[in-house]
Amino acid sequence: TVSVLYWLAVFLRKSTMADSQQPQSFRLQHPGSCTGMFWRRAPPGLQHREAGGAQPDWPRNGAVLTGFVHHLPQPHEGDTQWLEVVEYLPPGAGKPAPTPDCWMQFHQGGQLLHPVE
Repeated sequence: TVSVLYWLAVFLRKSTMADSQQPQSFRLQHPGSCTGMFWRRAPPGLQHREAGGAQPDWPRNGAVLTGFVHHLPQPHEGDTQWLEVVEYLPPGAGKPAPTPDCWMQFHQGGQLLHPVE
């Protein structure tokens, strides 16, 4: 018989660990008239792998954000799907910028992050 503690541990692990074990890349494109999005802080119960340091300028449309996908059990800022950003390539830039404590939600008035093929 599987104990209640085992299932609780499984639930807690799933609700706090990244769903993706490998980084994935997404292109930022706001569905409305905004030219980009401000960085977000970690949703409750999550911590960025690279805490501390200065955040880069906010990402504009066309930027490529690479990181780990998290699905939250409850919405935070209206979304349950979040990207823990570990690399940020601004549009037209030659090299990525570090992203300490940078997070991005997947939706705000429509889809924000689109998979990079």
